[in-house]
Order: sequence, then C-alpha cells, then structure tokens
Amino acid sequence: MNELMTAGQAAGSMIAILTLFGMIVKWGIVKPIKSYIDQMTRPIQPNANGGRSLPDVIEKVNEIKDLLNKHIRDHDDTRKG
Repeated sequence: MNELMTAGQAAGSMIAILTLFGMIVKWGIVKPIKSYIDQMTRPIQPNANGGRSLPDVIEKVNEIKDLLNKHIRDHDDTRKG
C-alpha cells in the first residue's frame, strides 16, 4: 500500500512538473513568437493601412479583370489577319 502511495505521489509530481514546463514554454516562447509574427504581418492584415491592405489588392485586380473582360465583350476589335 505504501508503494502505491509513493507511485501516486511520483506521478502527481511529474504531472505538475510537466504542466509547469508547458506553461513556461507557452508564455516564454510561443507568446513572444506569435506577437512578433502579428507585428511583422500587420501591413498585410485585412484592416491595416486604412483599407489599403493586401486583401484589397485582390478585389482591385478582380475589378480590373472584369472591366477588361467587359471591354473585350463590348468592343470586339481584335485585329484579324
């Protein structure tokens, strides 16, 4: 019975140590890396630069593509020959 209690205490201690180590890794390594990534990618985030971010470029390119396709449809002026 005494050995079972000792094994349980050892297992509890290991779980506590691993949990503490995991928390240290999360707060000491993962959080600063995520913060750094957020800071470095701020110019391309959707609400950055007053609406002039990278996702907005996609919309503008699609508008230009649609305008070009409409022009080609309306003005079939391709040279033949």
